[in-house]
Amino acid sequence: MALPPASAPSAKGPASWTRTGLGIVALCFAINMADGVDVTILSFIAPRLQTEWNIDSGTMGNLFSAGLIGMAIGGMFIAPLADRLGRRAVILAALCLMSVGMLASSFAASVPMLFGMRVIVGSGIGTVLAAMAALAAESAPPAQRNLAVGVVQAGYPFAAVFTGLIVAHALPIHGWQAMLLGAAVLTAVLLPAAWLVLPRATPAIGSGSSGDEAPAAGKVGQLFAPELRARTIALWCAVFFGLMVLYFIVSWIPKLSIAAGLSETDGIYAGALYNLGAFIGTMAMSFLALRVPLGKLVPAMLTCAGVAMVVFGSIAMPVWLTLLVAFMIGVLLQGGYNGVWPIAAGAYPGEVRATGVGWAIGVGRGGAVIGPMLGGYLMAANAPLPALFGAYCVPLLICAGAAFLVERYKV
Repeated sequence: MALPPASAPSAKGPASWTRTGLGIVALCFAINMADGVDVTILSFIAPRLQTEWNIDSGTMGNLFSAGLIGMAIGGMFIAPLADRLGRRAVILAALCLMSVGMLASSFAASVPMLFGMRVIVGSGIGTVLAAMAALAAESAPPAQRNLAVGVVQAGYPFAAVFTGLIVAHALPIHGWQAMLLGAAVLTAVLLPAAWLVLPRATPAIGSGSSGDEAPAAGKVGQLFAPELRARTIALWCAVFFGLMVLYFIVSWIPKLSIAAGLSETDGIYAGALYNLGAFIGTMAMSFLALRVPLGKLVPAMLTCAGVAMVVFGSIAMPVWLTLLVAFMIGVLLQGGYNGVWPIAAGAYPGEVRATGVGWAIGVGRGGAVIGPMLGGYLMAANAPLPALFGAYCVPLLICAGAAFLVERYKV
């Protein structure tokens, strides 16, 4: 049943929580869970896919990068349309892209076809991430916008934990095609829910009294207007260097855990615990943001994540303690980094919010590609584990400082 359209949020947000606002945030959480499934499922089916198609790790790496390319396209070129056409239309279109791409992926018979479909899936994900951050912020009371955006971000790691567990059980029985088909069905189910719940009202564009005075929505140039330039540059630095570290850890945590002394099985558990920590850390950040300014909370969590990374790579520990530190890295790193998105959503006025967040996502994909690639080169060169983790503490600290500056420039 559709929620009452009369309570649709305004560009400035409601004075208090409404049924529509709560429904929108819950829906965005569910959509972000679907994102988590669509992104991580490829990594879980990769060994089976490589065996059946007889493809090497380099080709598999290209398939991984296809999704990141798509996210950049969606975030930079499709998501800004949400500032013109409204959040509803763009989110529905993005869900269609994700559903069609995942469905076609399950029938892919060659690497080029699967690559193309992963680009389409990534385009939908990059689009919906930006539009959801803007919509969640606009649906919440002003004092709780950071909480709303943070809760939405928690959907991704929450889904990642269970995706691995389900695929580990079902893959040997049903095969990798069925896994992709299941992800497509899950995403498609969200389409009617989004159609019913998302408000039909288009956010107000501009504040002038006439069309000539109102700024043109979705224009990238507006992000570099004098009053926005500094926070845009700082935000782009935060997401670029943050995703550089985040994707390094997400991509290599099982292998890094084995290098730290764990068995292969325990290394997989370390990856699962990291994602569980990421969910708990994101939720904790969301609620702490009600009391602690994000400009202080995010840098503090990221700095502590750097300490945990150094401990993980430098100190020989028993298995239980190594797993605990992996969990804490998830809490602090992903929990802290996901605080960047509430900062991003609050950095721009409503008429350019989706454009600003979308371009930040697109720029960040560069860091997401470089992070795992650089880590692979360093490991291939037999870099000591302490040096490897120490090297990634540098971009992590840059991310922390840039997040602090975004909040400072808003004042």
